[in-house]
Amino acid sequence: MKRLTALLLSCLLLAGCGGEALPAPAEEDRLVIYTSHPQSLYAPLVREFEERTGIWVQVETGGTAALLDRLEAERDAPACDLLFGGGADSLTARKELFAPYVSPLAGEVEPGYLCPDGSWTPFSILPVVLIYNPVLVRVNPPEGWESLLDPVWRGRIAFASPTVSGASYTALASMVQALPGEDVLEAFYRNLDGRALSDITRVVEAVADAVAEGSCPVGVTAESAALAAAEAGRDVALVYPREGAGAPPDGMAVIRGCAHEDNARRFIDFALGLDAQRYARRECQRRPVRQDLLAEGEEDLILLDYDVEQAAAGREALLARWRALEEAS
Repeated sequence: MKRLTALLLSCLLLAGCGGEALPAPAEEDRLVIYTSHPQSLYAPLVREFEERTGIWVQVETGGTAALLDRLEAERDAPACDLLFGGGADSLTARKELFAPYVSPLAGEVEPGYLCPDGSWTPFSILPVVLIYNPVLVRVNPPEGWESLLDPVWRGRIAFASPTVSGASYTALASMVQALPGEDVLEAFYRNLDGRALSDITRVVEAVADAVAEGSCPVGVTAESAALAAAEAGRDVALVYPREGAGAPPDGMAVIRGCAHEDNARRFIDFALGLDAQRYARRECQRRPVRQDLLAEGEEDLILLDYDVEQAAAGREALLARWRALEEAS
C-alpha cells in the first residue's frame, strides 16, 4: 500500500524559511481518502478540494479489491472516511461498509448511473476494453470476449488479477455474462497460462504498459488507460468487444462510522461538480456521469446489458473460483 500525503503536509512540518512548525489541522478539518485511481486523476482533484475548502486531505492508494478488504478489516474502527474509486459491482457487493448519502447534485446525474439505495455515488463511466499492439498484431486482432479464449493468445494476454483490480473483476463478470457455458472463467484462466498480474501498484496502467512494450500483444484494461496510452503515441490500439463492453460506473462512498463524514460528503459534492467532471473527461479520458456532460461520438461503443446486481451478488463466488485456480496452478 503506497501512502501519499497531500502537499499541505509538508507545510505542517516546516513553515517557510524560519522552520517553525505550523499547528496540525483541527480534527474537523481533516479527510482520509482511500483510492484506486491513478495519481494523475486524484492528485489535482484533491489539491483543488483542499484549496476550496481548507480541509486537509490524506490519501492512501491501492487496488479496489485490496482497499475493500482493508475497509472490512477496519470496520470496527474506521481509519478512512471516503472510498474514491471502484466499480459499481464491487461497491455494491460490499455496501454494508458504507453510509448511504444522496448528494444535492444527484439530480444532475444520468438516472441510470445512480445507486438505488444511495450506498455509493457514481463518479465516471469506465468501460472495460480489449487492447492490442498493432506492431505485433498486424492481422486478426481480437474482436471480443470470445477472442480471449482462442488458443492463439495462450500466454500472450496482459490481465490484472481480479483479486487486485476492480476493472479486471468487471471484465470477468462481463465475460461470464456475455458468453455461454459455465466454464468461461476457467477457460480464460487457462489461456492466461499463469501470467495474471497481481503484485503491482499501477494495476490498470500496467496492462497497457505490457501491451505497448510487447511483453504481451493483447490485454484487457479500462478505457481511460487505453486511450491515454494511444494518445501518448504508444503501440496500443483499442477494441470495444463485439458482444458489448461492461461499463458500470465507478463510484465514491462514505465509510460507515467514519470520523469525518461531513467532509467526505463535501468531497462527493465537489466531485460531481462541473469543474471536477470536466477535468476527468478532458485530462483523464473518463466519461462523465452528469447529464449535461454526457460524451458524444460513442458509435464504436456497444454496451453489454451488464447486470450490476448479478455481478455484485456473484463477486465472492467468482473470486473464490479464481483463487482456487491460482492455488491449483
